[in-house]
Amino acid sequence: MRTNRITLAGVSTNPCSCALMILFLGFAPWAVFAQEKKETPLLQEVMVTATRQEQEVRKVPANVTVITEEDIKNSNARTTVDLLRSEVGIVVRDLLGNGKTAQVDLRGFGETAAYNSLVLVDGRRVNAIDLSGVDWTQIPLDQIERIEIVRGSGSVLYGDNAVGGVINIITKTPPEGLSATVGASAGSYDRSRQKASVSGGLENFAGSVFASYETSDGYRENNEVTTRDIGAKFLYDPTEYLSLNLTGSRHSDDYGLPGPLSKAEMETDRKATNGPDDDFGTMDEYLKLGAVLDLMQYGELATDFSYRDRETQARYPDVSFPYALEYQVDTWGITPRHTWNGEILGFTNTLITGADLYRSEMDTTTFSGFFTPVPTLSGTADIDRDSCGVYFHDELSLFESLIVSLGARRERVRYDLNQQDLGPFPLAPLDAKLTERENAYTAGLTFLYGDKSSVFIRANRSLRFPLTDEIVVFDYNTGEIRVNQDLKPQTGRHYETGISHYFTPDLQAGLTLFRARIKDEIFFNPAPIFANENHPETLHQGIEIGGRADVFEKITLFGNYTYEKARFEKDPFKNNDIPSVPKNKVSLGFSIHDLVPGLVLSADYNYVGSSYAISDQANEFGKVDSYYTVNGRLSYEWRWLKAFFGVNNITDQEYSEYAVLGGTPRQAQFYPAPDRNWVAGLEAVF
Repeated sequence: MRTNRITLAGVSTNPCSCALMILFLGFAPWAVFAQEKKETPLLQEVMVTATRQEQEVRKVPANVTVITEEDIKNSNARTTVDLLRSEVGIVVRDLLGNGKTAQVDLRGFGETAAYNSLVLVDGRRVNAIDLSGVDWTQIPLDQIERIEIVRGSGSVLYGDNAVGGVINIITKTPPEGLSATVGASAGSYDRSRQKASVSGGLENFAGSVFASYETSDGYRENNEVTTRDIGAKFLYDPTEYLSLNLTGSRHSDDYGLPGPLSKAEMETDRKATNGPDDDFGTMDEYLKLGAVLDLMQYGELATDFSYRDRETQARYPDVSFPYALEYQVDTWGITPRHTWNGEILGFTNTLITGADLYRSEMDTTTFSGFFTPVPTLSGTADIDRDSCGVYFHDELSLFESLIVSLGARRERVRYDLNQQDLGPFPLAPLDAKLTERENAYTAGLTFLYGDKSSVFIRANRSLRFPLTDEIVVFDYNTGEIRVNQDLKPQTGRHYETGISHYFTPDLQAGLTLFRARIKDEIFFNPAPIFANENHPETLHQGIEIGGRADVFEKITLFGNYTYEKARFEKDPFKNNDIPSVPKNKVSLGFSIHDLVPGLVLSADYNYVGSSYAISDQANEFGKVDSYYTVNGRLSYEWRWLKAFFGVNNITDQEYSEYAVLGGTPRQAQFYPAPDRNWVAGLEAVF
């Protein structure tokens, strides 16, 4: 049952504040009775994202993918989002062409894709509480060990945002022994990058430190970007029953905002900008401490403590209306969970119970003015968001080849909203509290056959809570800033079935059918109300087909096809397509390795079909053109040296991944994608 409670300047009790204490008091004493350490069998194909513990991929009742370190090394990707372009069921829309402000869409949510897909870094949430989305540049590509993708709702285990799927970026684990890496690369648009890292391990301790610096002028005018990264990861096992890990990094960047162009402006000059002085700057740092306690026959207790500080500055020095923005978001997280592996009535069983507690505090200051050279203070906001989710997930092996999974989650989100307009004609300020609660469920069945093949079917109930920007309304009719009391949490019913079949150990193919009926899907309606609202019902359905083959141990081929139909099911946009969701997507690729020892040649082809521009819910303005790209890479490794050369968009296509309706008169505005470009680099490993 949905609860929506608003109080003015009030105080409400947090029903989940004791979750962490309960888990620790309940499980920690069991460690006293441990007498022998349990041996864990080594699994060959595993992932951690799907069940929040190490799990064989084929046992997961979902369409999952693991992008390995070898895949990353052989790809021509410059950014993390580049790695995702060739994945089935994923569409990437990069506004600036540098990965900074990209949207990654799992299963067709269009403009709100960034808020319907959950992104993790080593299990830590990195989705923003406002409309700023995910910063995909916060982890350098060369520090990624693998990326795990779980398509379909992950709301039971992860809660908010995990509607279309979950993407977990897992950073590199320090290896045994001592090693160091230095490297440099260059490319089109005056791109230059330098990096260095050192790592090592000794008995029960291992650690690594890295640093990198990158600069580029970008494809368009005012498209420059500079990034600076430094970070570390440490692992320590003080006893055979306790493991500790500490990770942290600091990312900062400065980049230009070239803005969109009309179709006529693109035909004149695709590299032009309408905002030559607009720029952004970000500082993003985090620290995460994790602990894993082996409780022997009583299972395993794991807890992560995290802190993130993100600061942003933006400048829009328009002659008629200069505007500037400064905001800081501090986020604390505590995520305890207990895992028990044992038998129930003779059947193998795995039970995971846990809680996710996050608190975000956002302070915002805006500056603006009319026809003034320097903007003045025009508004402040102090917004807090607390979330608490309690969940369980159980897997019962009825037979060695048949696994039943069940799970449920109860999540509460509380907003404390304080916002003040300080303009020449100020609106009445906002001082309110809002609490929302929702539930999520999952049920799945997996049948294992052959050595590696499997079939699954599952049903889910998903949830998404409104972002802070979505629930605050500037109401000029009433002269106040207020809470949008009509905006409800979004929920969904998801059904999917799929098969992953190995014809031989080196030839695999998969097929997944999915259907999701979303209730109260949150979207931005620019006309006529110019606010966020709920659409009564939408339908997202499609098919994902993919395959991979290893030929003669030296050639790897892959290909996938996605058909996706996302539409509004009820008025006011009944039977219309949801904007920015292409019906068809195709990816093909190959890699040839060690025909000459140390030499690897790889290439990929990606096609994305046409779709309506963002904000065209009425489907009135015609579709944005489809496009394709071809990319290639050649790398060579000899002893301690590695060199590579790659070309993106080999056929020099002119296209846009992102288009939105706007301007006066209302028309499509495009963000042109880069033309043909190259990158080359050299790396030494000691």
